[in-house]
Amino acid sequence: MATQMDLSHEESFQIVLHFLEAHLPESLQIWSLLNYVQRGLVDRKYFWPHQLFVNDRNCIKCIVFVYSTVGFMSDSHLLHEDIASSARNVTFVSDENNNEILITLLEQCMPLFNVKTIFFCDIAHRFSTIIEDFARDKNLAGDFKIFPCLQVELDQKTLEETKKQTGLQLRSDITIQRLSATDASLIDEFSIYKSDFSLAQISFQIEHLPAFGAYCEGQLVSWCLTQFDGSFGMVFTMPEFRRLGLAALLNIELASELFKMQDRVFCFIVRENQASFKLFEKLGYHQTCAVDWIQLVSK
Repeated sequence: MATQMDLSHEESFQIVLHFLEAHLPESLQIWSLLNYVQRGLVDRKYFWPHQLFVNDRNCIKCIVFVYSTVGFMSDSHLLHEDIASSARNVTFVSDENNNEILITLLEQCMPLFNVKTIFFCDIAHRFSTIIEDFARDKNLAGDFKIFPCLQVELDQKTLEETKKQTGLQLRSDITIQRLSATDASLIDEFSIYKSDFSLAQISFQIEHLPAFGAYCEGQLVSWCLTQFDGSFGMVFTMPEFRRLGLAALLNIELASELFKMQDRVFCFIVRENQASFKLFEKLGYHQTCAVDWIQLVSK
């Protein structure tokens, strides 16, 4: 039987974090996200609605976190029923050889029939077939897509070595500085994850978390942001400014800031994006887990 854990209850929070810490690096995304919530870097109100479940608080074998990001929208009157029920994110961590517990927990916890789109976030690759079979058995999969990714991580010592060794230099007409709130619209315009509430989320990231941009004569031409789960992402450079090393320089700047506030710096790279993987490999990142992001659109 699923047990719901209260994110506002410190003891419950610590029980969950202890379980997740024992499953690092596979549990890195949800561990980091809940760490951000516990430390007040991101308020749990932004993940509205949200529910955190375990199979048994006294003997945790599996946890499932179901949440939405519509709470990032600044205009509360826009949170009408259609938007609130449009999508949910689901992330979970489960002990090996406990697939039955996982399936039982998903059956009891997931909003299977009243949400249009479900995103399984940062799921260890070995669970993808289980999720696909689960969706088929529940007759849910109107559209089922798997996005294979690599979870990569950087340690602080390697970052310091990269800083010394990199020969990259900025062009004289380009500067790197913190992003401004006025940059949010442009970043959202180029985002492949644009949605009804992505602009509000980007605005939050710029205002509350480390985020850097490269500017040519005052115009934003490249950027890199911290996600609300503590990873970095949304790395983008305008086509005419590519091959200048801007993505690498921005990442070094951002990683340096992130290490001031957290112990682990990580991101997710789509497996087929070899260019990005080679870039981060040169910067000292190493793969820590093969994960999948799965989109399930109901019939």
